Amino acid sequence: MEAVYLCYLDEVKNKLIRYSFNEKSKYVIQEGKKIYDNVKKKWNIYFKNDNPLNIELACGYGEHTTHFSTKNKDQNYIGIDIKGARIYKGAKILDESKSSNAVFLRTYIENIYDFFEVDTVSNILISFPDPRPKKRDIKKRLTNVMFLNKYYSLLKKNGQLTLKTDDKSLFEFTIEQLKKTKFKVISIHSNLHIGNLNNKFSEVKTKYEKKFIRKKLTIKLLICAK
Repeated sequence: MEAVYLCYLDEVKNKLIRYSFNEKSKYVIQEGKKIYDNVKKKWNIYFKNDNPLNIELACGYGEHTTHFSTKNKDQNYIGIDIKGARIYKGAKILDESKSSNAVFLRTYIENIYDFFEVDTVSNILISFPDPRPKKRDIKKRLTNVMFLNKYYSLLKKNGQLTLKTDDKSLFEFTIEQLKKTKFKVISIHSNLHIGNLNNKFSEVKTKYEKKFIRKKLTIKLLICAK
């Protein structure tokens, strides 16, 4: 019991350290900071340029945000998640690299209309979202038709929406939901890491993705456009 209690104390201590870092970091925008309200729908002012805006939803530790922002200095990246202890890891990487084109926004994805104008986002990535398999949670799935229509309105003309997931049911659900929207499906990959498929999203393997691959689950990718 003592070992379990000490493990619990270490976990709490680590979370407090991460939350403290987030509160001070310029790479984390969250409620309670003045910038949380000031930045809303003013990303060109925040980044001091009009470069293409890319957002990663359910970003977790922010592996895609940190990776692509390093490779594409002429584009801006925003990782969005509500889990501060996860965002911390990505924010720390941005801090160490002194990034000028990426940031993490800690908020619920239901709030994205508060932060982005319509027709302003170039690309949206949904990265391994909670599949929410229970029927009563369909409305909370990030790829139900209600969310998809929100993404569509935020995207610029020809802007792309990408889903990366290991969950077969969510993948198939999303394909059916897209049929109810104006999105045009560009490509569907049932196994992203097989053969010689040359796709930029295969460059990044998140912590969760590596775990899924070890369990012999295939990583699926769906790309559609406005």
